[in-house]
Amino acid sequence: MKIHQHAVISLALSGLLYMAFKSWALATAHFITGVCIDLDYAADYLMQHGPPFRIKAFLHTYHENSLLKVRLLHGWEWLVVWGLAAWLTEWNPWIIGILLGFGQHLILDKINFGEQFRCYSVLWRWNKGFKSEAIFRRSGRRE
Repeated sequence: MKIHQHAVISLALSGLLYMAFKSWALATAHFITGVCIDLDYAADYLMQHGPPFRIKAFLHTYHENSLLKVRLLHGWEWLVVWGLAAWLTEWNPWIIGILLGFGQHLILDKINFGEQFRCYSVLWRWNKGFKSEAIFRRSGRRE
């Protein structure tokens, strides 16, 4: 999904979370996480091209879909990490918001792109050498 789509959906769901739980912390953390996971695209660009970060070059590689597919934040594994963190912090609203934001973002991407469930596992992608042709059904699809 595009970042503006994630922003609109995250905002709407954050509003619903606020109405249900009356927690600005939960709603804010959910919104920020639901959108900012896509910052890993910039990290992939820097791993591939090195600094300095040039927005024009980044947008070109993004639109040409020639970025690496490391995307460290796009992984089901993070749900386990944040779920454990929520439990260990006695369900801190900030941590719950992050957990829900991660889950929402990954589910929306999975539905939107229709890739296999395992494509959103960092460990599985790592095992495949982060090579698009080995990970995605149709090379050239954006995660």
